[in-house]
Amino acid sequence: MMRWWTSVAKVVTVAVLLAWGVACGKSDDGVAASAHLAQEVVQGTSTNCAVVLTAQQGTKYTVTIAEGSEWCHFSGGASEVSGVMAEGENSRTLFLYFEKNSSGASRKASIVVAFEGAGSQTLRLTQESYDASIAFSREWPELPVCDVRDGYIYRSYSAKVGAKSNVRNYTICYNPEYMAAEWVAYPMHLLYTNGSANRDNSEFTKEPTVAANQQMNGYYKSPYNRGHQIAAADRKCSQEMMDQTFYVTNMTPQLGRFNSTLWGSLEGKVRSEWCYDTLYVVTGAYFKGKHDSSIATSTTDSSGKRCPIPSHYYKLLLKTVKGDSGKKIADITNADELQAIAIFIPHHDSGSSTVLKDEWFMSVEELEKIVGFEFFPMLNDAVEDEVKRQNNRSMWF
Repeated sequence: MMRWWTSVAKVVTVAVLLAWGVACGKSDDGVAASAHLAQEVVQGTSTNCAVVLTAQQGTKYTVTIAEGSEWCHFSGGASEVSGVMAEGENSRTLFLYFEKNSSGASRKASIVVAFEGAGSQTLRLTQESYDASIAFSREWPELPVCDVRDGYIYRSYSAKVGAKSNVRNYTICYNPEYMAAEWVAYPMHLLYTNGSANRDNSEFTKEPTVAANQQMNGYYKSPYNRGHQIAAADRKCSQEMMDQTFYVTNMTPQLGRFNSTLWGSLEGKVRSEWCYDTLYVVTGAYFKGKHDSSIATSTTDSSGKRCPIPSHYYKLLLKTVKGDSGKKIADITNADELQAIAIFIPHHDSGSSTVLKDEWFMSVEELEKIVGFEFFPMLNDAVEDEVKRQNNRSMWF
């Protein structure tokens, strides 16, 4: 099901002006007694908002929460406040306080504001609900559902590319227990693959926002390489973007003769599938199930820390059939306009072979059942099921 999230499950304090639109008679000095709502709806993660009153000095006021006082209150838990505009004061700010709303439904509060001699008016505030099971969300077509799982760390990276600032690079779902990413999601376009960035100028480095003791150190024990999940060659557009692919959180222990042959060839094939509408890619490592006899279940890094070895690697691809439709993925309601596929490959000693076997291709829906993640949630509800059941290799490489 397509999900539209308006907020994320993390502590956010947002000061929002709440507004009331009552204009009373003007005083002798021309100041109208008024209260206004700048925003009648606040996000589910908001925890306070500001009430702004305007009146001439000496005006008495009372503000009462007539409905919703079980979740909304003034300082000290009060449901009513009153006062007098001080000398030289024409504006006063009062704060309403409430908790994040994870109830699953929006909630409303009715607020009555009264100025002495100017009548009263009832105003209504709505706080939306947020999905407490979602840890990270953005309206990016490549992004899988980032649900709350014990210990999982989500990070998204961006960088400057030419005259463009803050260009999206990739998003990672990192499992510190494995010291590896479960998946890495990213867009592919000529913007990213054209450029002069050189991997010889990049260095393997710790991800600066993840605890160092939750990341691998140095190298993996031979014959395993530090295998990129998003490849360095996928980000030639700027050195900064390429450098971000060298975070060790993007690495897994990958057998050298798999990394440099079969997997490397697949990465090149995926790059060739770029389109003007953008190709959306998820690359992942699977750590469960029986390992190929040529692959150990774990290795160690330079410091001797145990590093589990993936039993499989996978890629999921999504793009428009036309390639230059100019349409957003979420707006497409005809499944024939989209193509999607998944490739799930056993981690093994592939020698010099670069042949992709038919048995490794499957639908997105099939791969979801194996790895336990929900992919491409931005697909429109009208086409999601049909697109996720596609498995037409002839439309790809």
